[in-house]
Amino acid sequence: MTSSESRKTTGFTLVELLIVIAMIGIVITIGAPSFNGFIRENRLKYSARSVAVSLQTARLRAISANRRCFVDFAPGSLTPADSFYTIWLDQDGDLAFDNGEDDSTYLSPPDTKDGFSGYKLPAGVSFGASGVGTGPESISIPGDGIDFGGSNKVGFTSRGLATIGAVFIKGESGSNYAVTVSGLGAVRTWRWSGSQWE
Repeated sequence: MTSSESRKTTGFTLVELLIVIAMIGIVITIGAPSFNGFIRENRLKYSARSVAVSLQTARLRAISANRRCFVDFAPGSLTPADSFYTIWLDQDGDLAFDNGEDDSTYLSPPDTKDGFSGYKLPAGVSFGASGVGTGPESISIPGDGIDFGGSNKVGFTSRGLATIGAVFIKGESGSNYAVTVSGLGAVRTWRWSGSQWE
């Protein structure tokens, strides 16, 4: 056996390598739009769950502190279009926000806007609904996406009772979620399937 016969070379030729790279490029091109849609949908679902958790947290805080606690979707001069909300404990019982009450919950919210600490919805997610006539349980959908008895804030009493209403959250892909609060303080998250709320 000659030395040239005993040496077998393994590996890819340049043509094989280029074919593999082209195939990877095609797979990425085909999969990228669906992956982006997946990310947008998960961002919207996360936002709806975060609002629901904030509402449940405010209820528990109201009970534990024996004071009213509010989730305010338009604090101060902000509006629901700002996609921002805060949680505050009514320390003095006047049913109005006073300086420092947003820090009274000891939740350490991650965002701030116009001097309020709170929670900002991620890019591409906002309050409201698109392409839907009515909300779950035939709730009417307000223009700004938030309605708690004509107000943009929901209050929880020291017994856990709440202002009845809903928050609607929409994504840039056209998906819709709703978070409802019952008079007993029960919080429920809904998703629009395209034909009904589930």
